[in-house]
Amino acid sequence: MDLKLKYKAAIVAGGSRGCGFAISGALAAEGAKVVITGREAEHVNKAVEQIRADGGTASGVVADMSNASGAKRIVDEAHAAFGPISVLVVNPRSASQTRGFEALTDEELDDAHQTWVMSIARLARGVLPDMKAAQWGRILCIGSIGMKVLHLEDPMYAQNLRVAAAALIKTLSHEYGTFGITANTIATGPFMSEVARRYMETGGLSAETMLAKTASGRWGDPKEMGAVAAFLCSDQASFITGETIRVDSGYTHSLF
Repeated sequence: MDLKLKYKAAIVAGGSRGCGFAISGALAAEGAKVVITGREAEHVNKAVEQIRADGGTASGVVADMSNASGAKRIVDEAHAAFGPISVLVVNPRSASQTRGFEALTDEELDDAHQTWVMSIARLARGVLPDMKAAQWGRILCIGSIGMKVLHLEDPMYAQNLRVAAAALIKTLSHEYGTFGITANTIATGPFMSEVARRYMETGGLSAETMLAKTASGRWGDPKEMGAVAAFLCSDQASFITGETIRVDSGYTHSLF
C-alpha cells in the first residue's frame, strides 16, 4: 500500500530510540523526509545514520522539546532542512518519578506539564501554518494506556497530564479539521524497548504480569507501532481524527 508520504517533511520529536525510532523508520520507508529529534546527540546521530543507510532521507536535531527554546529550535531546523512540515509526531519522554502524590513537588508537576502538554502545544503551533497553507497535515501524539484506564504503577502526573495532552489533540482535530489536518493520539501498551526494561528494573510490573494481560501473550515489536503511526499519518487515514487509539494487544480490558 502506498501511503502517499513521499517527499513530505515530517518531524518525529523523540524519534531516536525505541518506538520513536520505529516511527521515524516507517515514515522514511514511505519516502518521507524525516527530522529526528532527541536530547542526546549520540542517539540522534545514530538514528539518522541508520535511516540513511536504509535508503531514507533524514536529518537530526538535538534539542529538548519540553522547553520553549528547544521546541523552537526543532521547528526552525526542520524548516531549514526540508521546508514546510506536513507531519508532526510528538513522542515525549517517559515518566521518571514513581513517588506518591504528596511527595511530588510543584517543580516536578510543572516539568511534567511542560513535557506532556506544552511540548505538543509549542510544536503544533510551529507547524500548523505550514499545514494550513498546504490544506493537509497530520499531527500524532504518542501517549500511554494510562490515558484510557487507571494504571497505578505509573506516576499520577504521567496519567493525568497525558489525558490533558489527548484533550488538546482532540481540540486541534476540530479546530483545524477543515484545513485537511488530522490530529490523533496513540495509547501505547507493552512494547519491548529501553523504556520498558527500565520500568521493570525500577519496581514496575514484572514482564510476566504485563504479558499475561495481553491477548497475544507477547511484547509488541516497535516496528508494529511504526506501521500504525505511518498509517495514521497517511492519506488513507484522512477520516480518522480526534481519536485516542490503543495499540496494546488488548492490555486494557475495557470495551471502549
